[in-house]
Amino acid sequence: MHQRTGNAGGSDVPSDSTREGAEPLVSIVMPAYNEEDLLERSVSALMQRLDATLDDPFEVIICENGSTDRTLEIAHRLSEQRPQIRVEHLPRSSYGQALRHGIAQAQGRDVVLFYVDFWNASFLQKAIGYLTYYDVVVGSKTMRGARDRRPWPRRLISRGFNLVLRMFFGFQGTDAHGIKAFNRQSIEPVVAQCLTDGEAFDSELVIRAQRSGLRYRELPVEVREWRPTRYSMSARIAHSITDLFTLRMVLRQSASPTEELLKEERM
Repeated sequence: MHQRTGNAGGSDVPSDSTREGAEPLVSIVMPAYNEEDLLERSVSALMQRLDATLDDPFEVIICENGSTDRTLEIAHRLSEQRPQIRVEHLPRSSYGQALRHGIAQAQGRDVVLFYVDFWNASFLQKAIGYLTYYDVVVGSKTMRGARDRRPWPRRLISRGFNLVLRMFFGFQGTDAHGIKAFNRQSIEPVVAQCLTDGEAFDSELVIRAQRSGLRYRELPVEVREWRPTRYSMSARIAHSITDLFTLRMVLRQSASPTEELLKEERM
């Protein structure tokens, strides 16, 4: 049985040439929409950290979805520079669909959800180890030990949203919307149950994973703002309320696990 790794390397870290030719054990999915200003800097920094700290062979899947700027062009250029980077293009802007598609395309044993403006290499190292015992590991911005350095309006909205999830949706955690790691075989049937395509997909996936009985763990993370939010506080609140109503409707529907959605994504 392969021993899960993820500790800082030194001489034990495989060379780039060894890892580039190996089957990935870790798949990092990163949705990207109109990220021309940040994508190259973020992905380049991530790759440097992965090279230095991750023992396992990995792939980074950039799921560009409906961008109207140079995001797709930049993503392809990055993939030409590093064979571990794969680019998936979706014609329509859809955060949830990008995540769903990326998970379906992942080849690794473990799947990690990172974002252009939010990733954490230390979380990835710890999460890979915890996935020996858990099916889902979530990076929490609000639990004890976390450091949320974003402006106070974003912190307030995050805490309020997660409070509503706990009070009215039975969410057993402190943060549903952030970086995550999964055992791919365990999470695929849950992804197939999910019905949302927008930003509510994050919360639906976590809640359905808990309701399915998957082993769940949270880890505190530090988050900084890489760029100003794209939405005003009022717009963000409106989006959050819409997401909650959407989530309420889809969770009332009886969706049995099916592999058909995942099969379609793989085609």
